[in-house]
Amino acid sequence: MAPSNRSREQVNLRRREFFVIPSIAVSGWAIGESQFKAPAASSMKSRVELDHVIIGVEAFDTAEKTAKAFGKLDPNKYEVLPVLMVIQNNRKTALRVSPLDVQYIVPGMGKVDALRLDEVTSAGGGPNRPNLGPKPLPLPTRVKKNPLAGRDIEERAFVAKMIAPGEAASGFFYFNLRHRTTAKIYVNGLADAATKNEIFYFEIPFAD
Repeated sequence: MAPSNRSREQVNLRRREFFVIPSIAVSGWAIGESQFKAPAASSMKSRVELDHVIIGVEAFDTAEKTAKAFGKLDPNKYEVLPVLMVIQNNRKTALRVSPLDVQYIVPGMGKVDALRLDEVTSAGGGPNRPNLGPKPLPLPTRVKKNPLAGRDIEERAFVAKMIAPGEAASGFFYFNLRHRTTAKIYVNGLADAATKNEIFYFEIPFAD
């Protein structure tokens, strides 16, 4: 039995949702009364183009930059550097972008892997440990909230898994270090969604 027009429309809708939602969902975030929107990869100072894919990166290493994306939260105060990554897929086929191997490399000093989200939330110090020593009275101890354990870090992280042809995805990777202008970002793991063939790795030097 031939599928009905309604069935065809439902299949096509599912296909569009599968490809488009992961790339659009991370294009911008509301910050207070304003909204942060990632720039086009082709307009970023630090970018590399390879095999019809453009990857742009920007280190958010100042309070002025982090305020645009995270509001009052500045992860750099807790030794966590947010690096914005924008991936533009100019290929004719969908691009698989998960899982990615992302590293921060400083020439002559080594490389640092991007933090997992659970590692980011623990980098801010976490709750204070209780004082287990002797006390004259059982006074309560105050618990300090970890500022990196809120929703902002997770909501702004790079989460796309697939990018449709002609579309882009953006989000932050986090590193437990201070930014160095001589550094570069290493990205590996991108692949053609149809053929499974991996694209050669990217190395993007910071231009600023």
